[in-house]
Amino acid sequence: MTILKRIGQVFLVVAALAAVAYLFRSDPIGPIAGKQLSGPEVSGWPTSWSFSDEHDLIAIELRPDDPHSVTVICFVYNDVLYVPSQGAAEKDWPQMALADSRVRLKIGDAIFRARATRVTDESERPAMFTAAAKKYPRLAESESELPPDLWLFRIDPPTS
Repeated sequence: MTILKRIGQVFLVVAALAAVAYLFRSDPIGPIAGKQLSGPEVSGWPTSWSFSDEHDLIAIELRPDDPHSVTVICFVYNDVLYVPSQGAAEKDWPQMALADSRVRLKIGDAIFRARATRVTDESERPAMFTAAAKKYPRLAESESELPPDLWLFRIDPPTS
């Protein structure tokens, strides 16, 4: 009985520590959403997003008044950064981006203010697939085009 009691106490302590860590989190950790991104904010707008190719995952922060951040992938097409979301109609963060396009992106240790604009023009999807598959070769192995339930968000400069 004392062993079970000790295990229960350890479990409670671990659960309490996890709850406190969750409440005070900043950056997202894998599939666990975060709050306001931490790190230095870069002033200005990049002349090229090619440096993002060094990072498989980036973080996007939405809802500036009540920050919510998630981990996403990104790719560059025609010198513009794009963030895709498969199954976006059922996810929270794409809906937040539609409601308020102001976002912050964390790429490596740098944070950029931006706007996320949903791309609705389907004409460039094949070329965008090629750009995404170049960065993520496994995408090309499993798909022949961008999935129809995938929404694309173009990353635009912030408004003043």
